[in-house]
Amino acid sequence: MLKTIKVKLNTPADRSYSIVIGRGIMKDAGKTLKKLGAGRDLFLITDSNVNRLYGKTALKSFRSGGFENTGKFVINAGEAGKSLDSFLKIQGALYDFDRSGDRQVVVVTLGGGVPGDLGGFIAGTYKRGISFIQIPTTLLGFVDCGLGGKTAVNFREAKNSIGIFWQPKLVYMDLDTLKTLPPREIKSGLAETLKYGVICAPTLFDYLEFNSDRLLALDMASYEKIIPVCVKIKADITSADERDEKDIRIMLNFGHTAGHAIEAATGYRKYTHGEAISLGMLIAGGISKELGLFRDADLFRLENLIDNLGLPVKLTGCKVSSVLEAMKHDKKFKSGVNRFILPVKIGACKVADNIPEKVIAKAIKSRMV
Repeated sequence: MLKTIKVKLNTPADRSYSIVIGRGIMKDAGKTLKKLGAGRDLFLITDSNVNRLYGKTALKSFRSGGFENTGKFVINAGEAGKSLDSFLKIQGALYDFDRSGDRQVVVVTLGGGVPGDLGGFIAGTYKRGISFIQIPTTLLGFVDCGLGGKTAVNFREAKNSIGIFWQPKLVYMDLDTLKTLPPREIKSGLAETLKYGVICAPTLFDYLEFNSDRLLALDMASYEKIIPVCVKIKADITSADERDEKDIRIMLNFGHTAGHAIEAATGYRKYTHGEAISLGMLIAGGISKELGLFRDADLFRLENLIDNLGLPVKLTGCKVSSVLEAMKHDKKFKSGVNRFILPVKIGACKVADNIPEKVIAKAIKSRMV
């Protein structure tokens, strides 16, 4: 299986790029990347876990593919690595790698959301922007954070608060990397596939409901079905609203307003991103139910599927007030007015502004043990 999905970005210039999806294709990455002509020299950014698993294979592939010089920077695995401190250290290492002045460097990110977001931000700001290529290795990277051109680092209690839009030249996915993921990371990625089902793809939601056991058992045939569906959805949404200006792309933030706040309120250590987003989706569903927009039966389906996928449905380790305070730093809020993506049925959501804080607090409290 080898599939190519196009992200079409034609204004202000043609910046369209391909997403290549296959199995067992990591060894061929160097040849594919070299054909793009994005750079002569390659600087790899990865984390300590991914480097142990794929660092040598990737570098061998890049060198055999024809890259004249290769450099590498390895960050500590985990959300804490997505910081300004890491950003400055990598910028320094990239500057040293490029010091000769005659190199044509392309940045390649290898790993999940942290190397992808951080590496894209590095590429977009070094010399006012150089080419970069993403090679996600996690389910979360395949279906969400490895796509779309949003790059950022966390700052204090605000997640992804410093960053830019910077599109890759290519996204290259070897689905066989799923086999080396811990079960918890698989579940975390499934939260983002579930998100697509709620916002616009009820048939995907149905598939997840009927195949949760197979997905948790890492049945690769199931992943070969759902990953291209999710990629196509995000590619289409990104093409229609690249910079989040038309209330189209914002739908991808379903569950993220409360989810990001939960991550921040618990110090980015208690929950994975997908676990926090699962709780965020349930909180958004609770708000929507309280406002009379979302049926009890649909909220039950959402909670039941999240539970069946091994994701949390109850929140511990923080206070309602801590989540509400962290939520005030959400980038979607405008002039201090809150903004949520609320489900109205399985397969459709809407943007809602200025929701009473007591309604939000009630929904958060309902998820606490």
